[in-house]
Amino acid sequence: MAKQAKVPVKRSSSSLRNKLLLIPAIAFIIKLSIISRIQGFDWFASGNGNMATGLKTLLDNNYAPANVWYGADAENYLRSLLGLLNDGFFSTERNLHYWPAGYPILIWIVGFIGQGSTLALIAILQSLLYFLACAFFVDQIRQSRLVNFSVPIALVLTLNPTLALNTIAIGYELPTASFALISIAAMMRYFRIQSGSLLTSDTIVATLSFALATLMQPRLILFAIVVMGMWALARFTLKGASILVAFSIAVALIGPGVMMYRNSQAMGFTAISTNLGVTMNIGAGDEATGGYNGKYNGVPCPEAVGNEAEVDSAKVKCVIVWYFKNPGKTIKLFWNKALYFWSPWYGPVANGTMARNPWRVNHPLNETVKTQSGADMVYGNTGKLISWLWLIAGLFFLVWGFRFLWQAGGLERLWGTAAFALVVINWLSSIATIGDHRFRIPTMTLSLALQVIGFTSLLMNKRKRLVGTGTEIGWPGLHWKRKSEPDNLQP
Repeated sequence: MAKQAKVPVKRSSSSLRNKLLLIPAIAFIIKLSIISRIQGFDWFASGNGNMATGLKTLLDNNYAPANVWYGADAENYLRSLLGLLNDGFFSTERNLHYWPAGYPILIWIVGFIGQGSTLALIAILQSLLYFLACAFFVDQIRQSRLVNFSVPIALVLTLNPTLALNTIAIGYELPTASFALISIAAMMRYFRIQSGSLLTSDTIVATLSFALATLMQPRLILFAIVVMGMWALARFTLKGASILVAFSIAVALIGPGVMMYRNSQAMGFTAISTNLGVTMNIGAGDEATGGYNGKYNGVPCPEAVGNEAEVDSAKVKCVIVWYFKNPGKTIKLFWNKALYFWSPWYGPVANGTMARNPWRVNHPLNETVKTQSGADMVYGNTGKLISWLWLIAGLFFLVWGFRFLWQAGGLERLWGTAAFALVVINWLSSIATIGDHRFRIPTMTLSLALQVIGFTSLLMNKRKRLVGTGTEIGWPGLHWKRKSEPDNLQP
């Protein structure tokens, strides 16, 4: 009887693993040092340890130490937090229903531990979360056929100044970007170890990641639907896939459900937030550019009456009607919004609300534009050329990275498609509302990973691009099951 050929098993080097984990670990330690040195580290010192008193003083004095801690909407989140501190969960503070209340609620919960140093603790926890997300993701890359891409991905995710420094800012963007990375890494690990169970540590981690992300930004429920839907169909028959997707979506909807219940009890209307109509209105109308232009004229909306939730819904309807009645202007606005989403943080093409991002605040070109010659260079033809090359190159490498993973097949195709789909969904949501480069941060970890793969694959020897045997994906959820076939479900 002929001997069965042994399938070679690829074993990752423990030395490489240690080096990869050391990269985000060192970055985390450096950020702890930065946090401890920021002016006004104990934000609530003026309140003698009382969170509400110190926070009120902070907001009344319009005080932001070095502008490092404040994200674009930080004051709104902090006023929501003040409402929670003063009046409890059912506070009538307007910002708690105008903006999604999930992020302030999480800060409020952390405050029971952090007390006078709550915001410092938030910065530390967000930095820790990003460290864990990067470490988890690059370790899964290391154990895949993409092992030779692991070091450049680790370096770019860790050292990218926008992501690295934004973890210490008050805002939901970086935590959601971390959760997106964790969910994709969990998918990779699940299929790599070839688990057949519906509920594993990986599916639970991914589901909880989406639940927390959706609590902070409800529109990210689309992320959960796409990733968990692809995950389920790639592993289970239609019955099993339906169970996994239903469970995941139910958990992810807990956050929006909590916010709707809070608003119904506190304000008397059932809504997650009441700012969608305002946001869409800024990006629509005869005088709109698709981005922020300081006018906010919007579209005519005579039916905008009632409570704030009803007014918001009416504005959304008015904007949609205007789009259908003005197809030519709509196409132009959508094009502008698409470009603004990918625009640089700085320069003549930039459009969005990243002015308070720590990297933008400390951008090296800030000093350059203080001279006339520097301003002419940055905002003139040279700056426009560099900005457009930057934008086009970023999109090219993003698509090329996705193309490479698609051609690789197997698990690489699965997670690459899921990551690319989340980036596109996030892009489309910006086109539907307003063009803002800040909106790309929730999926920036994924777009950067795809861009690194696209760029590096062009420089790497073909034989080194994919190493070892890949993990095949059967997609049983896309095939009709015969009656004799088992459902292959495990608890």
